[in-house]
Amino acid sequence: MKYRTLLGVVMASALALTSVTIYAAQHGGAGASGDRTQQMDRDRDFDRDRIQDRDRLDQDQDRDRDQDRDQVRDRTHLQDPSAIKDAEIYGSDLMSEEERNQYRKQLQNMKTVEERNQYQAQHEKMMQERAQQQGKDLVPPGQGPIFGGELMTVQERNQYREQLRLIGTEEERTQFMAQHREKMQLRAKALEREVEEAE
Repeated sequence: MKYRTLLGVVMASALALTSVTIYAAQHGGAGASGDRTQQMDRDRDFDRDRIQDRDRLDQDQDRDRDQDRDQVRDRTHLQDPSAIKDAEIYGSDLMSEEERNQYRKQLQNMKTVEERNQYQAQHEKMMQERAQQQGKDLVPPGQGPIFGGELMTVQERNQYREQLRLIGTEEERTQFMAQHREKMQLRAKALEREVEEAE
């Protein structure tokens, strides 16, 4: 009988101690848990704001590049072709000085915008093939570094630049770049590397 009573007291004490421990964890430790949750919320808000600021900066830079690209295209069609700068020629880094001069001369001999457009399309295709054969980057006029470019192959960078160049609207371009940024962030995380910000 005494044994049962003693066993009952021990079990009651153990249950009481367990209840007190659970209560303390739920209520007594709430301050620390709440502080941790608030800090996590603040960190998440800070990260979100930083990403939004970076995205706005990227969009401003892209808008400037787009304007530069459009100005280059207009100058190519309207100005004296002999005045076209090297940096305004598609694939100029893959061309010799003689080839760049020949390109200007060919444009100068053409009488209509349609002829120039056709010639430039042929030239662009030739530069794309050359870049692929040589395994080199092909940077169209008005485009700069790519976010996460150091994590991409030459072929991926060239494909990205060409897609970006052919996108028609600012909204589509912004969406395309946002998707690319997410993809590069996931790739960087998987490779445990930091992504360098494009200048």
